[in-house]
Amino acid sequence: MKVNIVNHIEEKIKEYQNKTGATKTWIARQMEYNSVQAFDKAMKNNSNSLETYAKFAEFLHCDVNELYTIKPIG
Repeated sequence: MKVNIVNHIEEKIKEYQNKTGATKTWIARQMEYNSVQAFDKAMKNNSNSLETYAKFAEFLHCDVNELYTIKPIG
C-alpha cells in the first residue's frame, strides 16, 4: 500500500509564532539547526524521520501525531 504523508509542522510553527512572537531564526537556534535554511527544509519536508517529528513535537509541546497526516494513495 502506498501512502502520502502530509506534513503539518509549518502550520504548528506559525501557530507557535503567533502565540509567542518568536522568529524563525530564534526557533531554529533553540532547536539547534545550523541555519534558518536547514530549519525551513526540515519544517517543509514530507519525508522527515520520526526523530525529526519527535524533535519538533518536543519543542512545540504537542503530540507527534499533530504534525502529520497519513493518507492512503489509490
